[in-house]
Amino acid sequence: MKVNVILRLLLVLLVLNVHEACAAPKVHEHADAVEEIDSLMADAIEQGLIPGGVVCVTDKDTILFLKAYGNRQVFPDTLPMTEETMFDLASLSKPTSTAMTVFSLVADGRLSLDDYVSRYVPQITDSFNITHLLTHTSGLPSYLNVKRLVEHYGEATPEVLLDSISKCPRISRPGEQVRYSCLNYILLQHVIQNIEGKPLSEAAHERVFFPLQMSHTTYMPDSSLLPMIAPTEYIPVPDADSVLLHGEVHDPLARVLNHGNSGNAGVFSCARDLARLGQFLLRNKNNEYVSQMTSMPDSLAFSGRTLGWGHNDSITSYTGTLFGENTYCHTGYTGTSMIIDPDSELCLIILTNRVHPKDKGNLNPLRGAVADAVFRYWADAYKED
Repeated sequence: MKVNVILRLLLVLLVLNVHEACAAPKVHEHADAVEEIDSLMADAIEQGLIPGGVVCVTDKDTILFLKAYGNRQVFPDTLPMTEETMFDLASLSKPTSTAMTVFSLVADGRLSLDDYVSRYVPQITDSFNITHLLTHTSGLPSYLNVKRLVEHYGEATPEVLLDSISKCPRISRPGEQVRYSCLNYILLQHVIQNIEGKPLSEAAHERVFFPLQMSHTTYMPDSSLLPMIAPTEYIPVPDADSVLLHGEVHDPLARVLNHGNSGNAGVFSCARDLARLGQFLLRNKNNEYVSQMTSMPDSLAFSGRTLGWGHNDSITSYTGTLFGENTYCHTGYTGTSMIIDPDSELCLIILTNRVHPKDKGNLNPLRGAVADAVFRYWADAYKED
């Protein structure tokens, strides 16, 4: 069997640099930058946009800044935020887990980006391919109504979700329009599972999380991890007591129909683990597969998407005004985001649970302001080195 190229790179990364990553030293802290980030986060907490959060800045080798703010829980009890807090990543799961696993399979020669999805998922008869799913140009709609699906089928299962995706109306032909869609990544989940013969949660652990020593990154966390996890929304349940989502994925398709194992959402992780992933991508930015995953394909440049991430040319509302044109990025509905600039070799991670205890607020102004504060100091500092 061909050696998995990405896995080999991951192992080299770990052998050479695991001590630095695990120690996570804080260096190059600048009083003005820290003061600005502190003020921005404090204002967001005071305004009720977020109960708290964690901000992490890393370059390709070292965590430069890591700090927790506010509380991870404010209902029914108040518990402080910590640097180790795990968050429901929501759609940040798409690039950090699903797309990474896809490219691991591509590097291993078990999948081609040009393959039709129908080759791996027989329920799908469309002519869209893996690239179309990764760039949200398949023509699938954005989402499906969970309540209607359950009422129509009389049950809530992954099979129901896949059948509904196979039958739902398409909005365009493949490659013609971009429509951000969770359904694209749920189909990628099924592609991975049918190739690997195991759930996405296991495939991602074996191909991404374990090699990178992302030891606090998982789908469907067990009860032992609950004290580390920031809860999300307090949701009403018909004819029953309301429920505080804690350790259960917030996204309805992922939670209700895919039972936590889902390509569009479902990963729980912490800042240090995501920093390891960011460092890997920065260190290996010139690797064939990493470069391909983090660049826009020429034929689909109109989409503003790389093969897994958003691209800074088309997404500026949360990346600020200073990060470079080759920056790639993604957010999660629960209040998470990750910005990676291969030119300045900086990665910014902001983790919050803005939907706790109620869904509220727009975090893009906060994200953009923190991004500018980070770039102003740390990018210039490295130009001077």
